[in-house]
Amino acid sequence: MPFSDQISYLLKRAIPDALEPVVRRAVGTALPRLGEGDRYRIAYTGAFSSRVAADLLAFGRNQRLDGALILIDEDVLRAVYYRGGTVIGAESNVLFERLGRVLERAGQVDEATAADLVRLEETGGVGAAMAVLPTETVRFALERRVWEIAAALFLIHRGHFLIVEGMPNLGDVEALELNAMDLALEGLRRYDEWRNGESGAPLPDRPSPTRRPPEAPLVTAPAAGRSKKSDVDPVEEFLRQLRAAP
Repeated sequence: MPFSDQISYLLKRAIPDALEPVVRRAVGTALPRLGEGDRYRIAYTGAFSSRVAADLLAFGRNQRLDGALILIDEDVLRAVYYRGGTVIGAESNVLFERLGRVLERAGQVDEATAADLVRLEETGGVGAAMAVLPTETVRFALERRVWEIAAALFLIHRGHFLIVEGMPNLGDVEALELNAMDLALEGLRRYDEWRNGESGAPLPDRPSPTRRPPEAPLVTAPAAGRSKKSDVDPVEEFLRQLRAAP
């Protein structure tokens, strides 16, 4: 077999086949199978750590991704779902990122109720846990869960990522509208607090995405502005502002 055919086979058949169980476990039926031979369409894969978490979250936004960013950290699987570059939901197999545990930490339910919700989610999925909660609590829990899953990406030391293409269908789970850059900034804030030994603060109350003003277009800085050197390190200045924020 010619070398070019071997590479084609590796990229189109061997790698997708090898990753099929992982993707199926992470997203199940939430993503369609658009790849060759009824496979998931895996667009990108590679090594992952907290250092590139913000870049990967931003990649989905900048590419207006329809699909999922899947993060693999040993036996931990997390998936962040995008629709047109907007984050609409997230999934995790981590116990403390279950809907019930999220609500318990936020003071919305007691320990016994949280345990019941965890059992419902593990046996019937997120939809089963949602069914016994008030509508406003469901929305709060889903949004808070996405924030926590995204923030956890900034604490991964070494893992792998997959970007799988295809319009997500979350079934009876409400689709959100969260900005990936807001998630990235919150993750950086959490990482900075952890790195500096400060106690973590609860996720801030955020306005509904439907009330957020439209994003300003990306503007390229003038050449003169780019060439001017500053004595202030931009990363240190950014982290200083985060630490000073209320």
